[in-house]
Amino acid sequence: MELFEYISTNSSIIWKEFLNHLKIIGLSLPFSIGIGVPTGIFISRHPKAANIVIYIASILMTIPSLALFGIMVVVLSPFGAGLGVTPAVIALIIYSLLPIIRNTLVAIQSLDPGMIEAAKGMGMTESQILFKIRLPLSIATIMSGVRNAVVMGVGVATLGYFVASGGLGYFIFAGLSRSRYPMVITGVILVSILGILANYLLLKFEDLITPKGLKIKD
Repeated sequence: MELFEYISTNSSIIWKEFLNHLKIIGLSLPFSIGIGVPTGIFISRHPKAANIVIYIASILMTIPSLALFGIMVVVLSPFGAGLGVTPAVIALIIYSLLPIIRNTLVAIQSLDPGMIEAAKGMGMTESQILFKIRLPLSIATIMSGVRNAVVMGVGVATLGYFVASGGLGYFIFAGLSRSRYPMVITGVILVSILGILANYLLLKFEDLITPKGLKIKD
């Protein structure tokens, strides 16, 4: 009963922080894809660079979330952006790079070399091969990396509370500090629903953009 009472009396705050949470994820996702996918494509042709990039992305991902948010605050403070949405968005971009770059790399490298040679034999240019063969055939694996990054980002974005970016972390961490468990449960439920919903919608989007011949039939 306390949970429903809390939700009904704080619906405007809940809606506001829910939108703040979506804003953090929505701002970081285009940058994550815009950096991760081209990087994965580029390093697929340069094995030495691939090892270095994957190694660096792996190191960045192993940095504890709270520590990374702290680093962002210190680095961005001289520019007047140490608190707010900016450090949270940059932290999410950094965490999203590894799954997107790695999945793009694996997807491109797993393509049948004979198919690429056949395309070259037909006179297709590198850009035609990229946009008409490599990317369409790799889209399912790339989207899998994007989904992992987004679902992970839903959880990581809760830590934005500590850098004043807003979001659903407010209900969890402020609720814990005040021992207000309906507040905590509200945050936990909303984060869980958002993660499940994001995964479901991205699966549907993946199915929508995957060529018919490449879809797995039930």
